[in-house]
Amino acid sequence: MRKTTFTVLALIVLAFALVLSSCAAPTPTAQATATPTPKPPPTEIKFIIYDIPGKGVNAQPIVDKLNELSEEAVNVTVKMTYLGSADYATKLTTSFPAGADGYDLCTVVPGGPASFGTLAANGQLLDITDLLDEYGADMKELVKDYIGAFSVAGKAYGVPTYRNFAALTSIIMRKDILDQLGLTEKAKAMTSFTELEEIFAAVKAANPTLPAIAGNRNVIYNTGFLLGADKFADSKIFDPLGDAQYIIYSDQATGKLSFLPENADWKAMCERARKWQTNGWVNPDSITTTDHVDTTMKSGLTFSSIQNTELGAVSAKTAATGYDVVVVDFGKVILSSGHVNKFGTGVPINASEPEAAVSWLNWLYTTKEAMNLLTWGIENTDYVVADGMAGYPEGTDAKSVKYHEMEFVWGNQFLLLPWKGAGADFREVSLATLKSAPISTFLGFTANLATVKNEIAALQAVNDQYRPQILTGKYTDELYAEFVAALKTAGAQTVIDLVQSQLDAWKAAK
Repeated sequence: MRKTTFTVLALIVLAFALVLSSCAAPTPTAQATATPTPKPPPTEIKFIIYDIPGKGVNAQPIVDKLNELSEEAVNVTVKMTYLGSADYATKLTTSFPAGADGYDLCTVVPGGPASFGTLAANGQLLDITDLLDEYGADMKELVKDYIGAFSVAGKAYGVPTYRNFAALTSIIMRKDILDQLGLTEKAKAMTSFTELEEIFAAVKAANPTLPAIAGNRNVIYNTGFLLGADKFADSKIFDPLGDAQYIIYSDQATGKLSFLPENADWKAMCERARKWQTNGWVNPDSITTTDHVDTTMKSGLTFSSIQNTELGAVSAKTAATGYDVVVVDFGKVILSSGHVNKFGTGVPINASEPEAAVSWLNWLYTTKEAMNLLTWGIENTDYVVADGMAGYPEGTDAKSVKYHEMEFVWGNQFLLLPWKGAGADFREVSLATLKSAPISTFLGFTANLATVKNEIAALQAVNDQYRPQILTGKYTDELYAEFVAALKTAGAQTVIDLVQSQLDAWKAAK
């Protein structure tokens, strides 16, 4: 059912209502006996979801309740497909060929084939500009300052999760290990990698089988933040302009782009990871695992990880990992299109029900009950409320609760109950933090990479082959040189030149 059918159903209901309202009783004493207008059956949409905690297997009661609410509100129901990081991108991208069983909504996630940059460049997302005006006006109004991050050449190809984009790059450490070593206060006060590496050495000495740090094919890099300097305060921030291939460095002052793997701070950051690898501090599975690093910590397989975080990271990561944690920030990440479009929702190009999908999504962004249900689960079963905050029911935790999803993957985060420990006013504080975040000069610019799809595919193949080794420090100088050469051969400079020309045009048009 495309737009015509979805609209006609609504018009049928309206027509019946108008006919009935125009029928007057023949006499004051006559009894009207109108036959109730049958409600048309709901439109079912299909939504493929990136399931970081792996709780989607228990989601059916949540989906059933969600459908009760959405059928009543917008006459749309949803069939959810929850997939972990190992399968999500593969399942999504194999659904695009003509004749394949496609989806009506998909979560957009950072990096790789399911990132906004790659999906848009491959023509795999539908232009929903007009659909937003007709079916998603409330949602569009909420994210109006950020919709440019999901747009190409002025056309919207998705909607960002409305969340606190004001990110930090931080290290998350297990507090029980720090307490055991008497290093908790040292960790909280540290300001340099020299101090952090002293803690890593102490962790390895006391717990030889516990890796000091772990990651997901990357233990050190967070987009737009270069950890090359020893002092955390000297870390470099930049706007990667939505680059999912890690090839672009942009200068905020001049607007000039250059090749990221030859940047001195990038190379120093990779050298740091190599030092950690040489010292035996890195979880050996980090080079291959597709598990989110919170899952790795929850399994007791790492002392720490480096991640993008947000306000309230301590409570969020405690909930996600099942451990009390200490979080130390390296610095604020610049608010850029690349950070805004890390997580959001798009309509696949071969969606069967795009109108119903946007209508349902608009409802989700504006309905508090739906957001809490889809994220935290069923109240008094998957979570309880106390003092204005959600928390695990007695006897359960992050490892044992049946349903619990990450709050940044979809919808409107500001409608959610704060999680226990964040404070009842956390959402209000979070929104204020967003409004005061450092903003990139280029926020709202998104490159159109449709003409370099072949280069993007070739660059992705090079990165798939080399980047896990580079960003986990398991490389030689020879391998690094081979990596750089392979990126250049794959067309890195062609892509950089194209983005530079579009950025120049965008700046000139402002």
